[in-house]
Amino acid sequence: MSRPSNSSLIEIEKLVKTYRMGQEIVTVLQEVSLTVERGDFIAIVGPSGSGKSTMMNIIGCLDIPTSGSYRLDGTEVKGLSDNKLAAIRNHKIGFIFQGFQLLPRLTAIENVELPLIYRGMTTRERKAKASEALRKVGLEDRMHHKPSELSGGQQQRVAIARALAGEPPILLADEPTGALDTRTGQEVLALMEDLHRQGHTIVLITHDMDVAKRAERVVRMKDGVLTEDMSGRRNRREAIASIPNGV
Repeated sequence: MSRPSNSSLIEIEKLVKTYRMGQEIVTVLQEVSLTVERGDFIAIVGPSGSGKSTMMNIIGCLDIPTSGSYRLDGTEVKGLSDNKLAAIRNHKIGFIFQGFQLLPRLTAIENVELPLIYRGMTTRERKAKASEALRKVGLEDRMHHKPSELSGGQQQRVAIARALAGEPPILLADEPTGALDTRTGQEVLALMEDLHRQGHTIVLITHDMDVAKRAERVVRMKDGVLTEDMSGRRNRREAIASIPNGV
């Protein structure tokens, strides 16, 4: 999957996010700037309260910044209507959640098809794309099983297939191994590394430095500030080896 000449997919400049709590204004993100290129695999890592979840919500167009700029695939997100934000989420971002977020009464292929329904695709087109996505994650023989008939790792693979099916520019993964045992979590991370090698752009949110180290780039957040941004394209292993486990 080749990169276009303008490879910046996410461009965040001096982004600020504040909330009002009673009479107090709380600043959660403090003039954050970040660029993600097409084909990047970047981890945003930080402890609870660091601002990484707010950052994820803004990247995923689930929230909007108070000030600053966020351009997603060339579109300025701030000021867009709820309907336009929903359209961007559906077309531009494939979400992978810690809790899988699968509907229990639907089969794997039906769960993967769901986001495609809102695009107005024909049934045949939806099923073809959903089947291909499940094949990519190694679940072509489980597509007619319901979530209760699948292991935790298989359920997360269905969730990844659902994120892939619409061919979005970004896969946004929020603690994708958090509900899995260590071995299964490693399998899911290996799958994400494989998707990255295929050219997919992945933004991974995690509190676990061991998980973050699987990414090409590691960005560390603390108190709403980006404190480190190390590019694996220079010397990934040497850079991340200097960061202690745990944050």
